[in-house]
Amino acid sequence: MLKAFMDGSLGSRTAAMLAPYTDDPTNSGLPRYDQTKLNQMSAERAAAGFQLGFHAIGDRANTMALNAFKAANDDFHRKDAAWSKKCWARQTPAQKKTTDQCFLPVPLPSRTQRFRIEHAQVLLPEDFDRFENLHVIASMQPSHLLTDMAWATDRLGPERSKYAYAWRSMLDHHITLAFGTDYPVESINPFRGLYAAITRQNIEGTQTFHPEQKITLNEAIYAYTQASAFAEFAETTKGILAHGYLADFVVLDRDITKASPQELLHTQVLRTVVGGKTQYIAP
Repeated sequence: MLKAFMDGSLGSRTAAMLAPYTDDPTNSGLPRYDQTKLNQMSAERAAAGFQLGFHAIGDRANTMALNAFKAANDDFHRKDAAWSKKCWARQTPAQKKTTDQCFLPVPLPSRTQRFRIEHAQVLLPEDFDRFENLHVIASMQPSHLLTDMAWATDRLGPERSKYAYAWRSMLDHHITLAFGTDYPVESINPFRGLYAAITRQNIEGTQTFHPEQKITLNEAIYAYTQASAFAEFAETTKGILAHGYLADFVVLDRDITKASPQELLHTQVLRTVVGGKTQYIAP
């Protein structure tokens, strides 16, 4: 995968926004690319077979990333149409009646190369549809919300906040939602992420950030496991416990499907198994 940075971070107010920050009216962040150049680079690298994963935090940055992915798909369409036209011109009248080899359906790059946006923290309302239509993966880290909710509304204002860390909207638009921890920026502990995904509350339980964007525990576990395996083309070897898959798993001190959110935060790993071999046992 090739990674490119569309912008910076929300905390430092360097995430690229379409309108100024609510708490800094002279600043809209730092976009890192010219759109035309980005589109060209993306089309070239997608044509070479690379998966593209773009870091994008702000709504402007996410829009730029989606524009680039669309440009890569459009470039593929143009080349495919040109090839089909030349192929058709070479066919004899008899071949034209009996063959459809010039019109073989070929999946678009965004579907086959699984383009990703890393973080996807603030989106325009209309960009959820574009995520879905372009089959772009939202590679997100729920634990960011635990840190950011203390000041996110101050940065974004009430309207943009509705479309920030929007996991429920992602799933409702049939977008592949792949979770991670973003370690070492955040704690490597995935149970913090599970807690954030199902509660959208701070650790103390005293503040909530747009609870309508909560998802279920099963949806969050899926995002951390099967969906993340899919996002790295590893869905045939990782992500589930099944015959023929890697024996990568942890043994926990509680059944997290029956634990309260606060109990979830205190989950401890008793054993870690990687490739069928025990690598860690709790003291």
